[in-house]
Amino acid sequence: MGDDDSSMIKVGAVGSKSGNPWDEKGRNKIVQIFVSHDDEINSIQFQYAENGSLVLSERYGTNDGYKFDVDQYLTTDRTWQVKLNHPAEYITWISGHKSYNNSHLCSITFGTNHGEYGPFGRFNGHDKEFSFRLGENRQFGGFHGTADYNSVKSIGVYLKPITTLDYSLNKNITKEGECWEMLNGLHE
Repeated sequence: MGDDDSSMIKVGAVGSKSGNPWDEKGRNKIVQIFVSHDDEINSIQFQYAENGSLVLSERYGTNDGYKFDVDQYLTTDRTWQVKLNHPAEYITWISGHKSYNNSHLCSITFGTNHGEYGPFGRFNGHDKEFSFRLGENRQFGGFHGTADYNSVKSIGVYLKPITTLDYSLNKNITKEGECWEMLNGLHE
């Protein structure tokens, strides 16, 4: 688990509230994400770096589905994998769609500080889009959602708020003979 899980903000989940809740709070050092999908997200599973070891989460949903994604290439068990370059690469956003029919999660895309993976699943113009933008400051704190034996019904994220203010002088800017001090994120 993460450093201080109690101060995280739970965002979402988007999709149907049906199914069993699952929670990966504090598990933010993602190495791989495994996604099985066709017309919806059939299953999702995460691999984390924890205490110098690789840890595999439970699989949420079912392995059935026409595609299973690993590193955005198709594996022998029809699963796709998203492989991050940990620790340099980390989650900065996720987006996707929930079905207009039944509100189930029908597509998902993962964004990192290095690029994006997906979309996985399918969506059309009637489906409702969602997006969680977490910024570039390693504020991703884990995933949560609901799933049943058939598919992943919803997904949300945990956000780690910043815990310190950086009052250090960033740089001086001279404008028309005056010196302006710029502080990281603070202007007086």
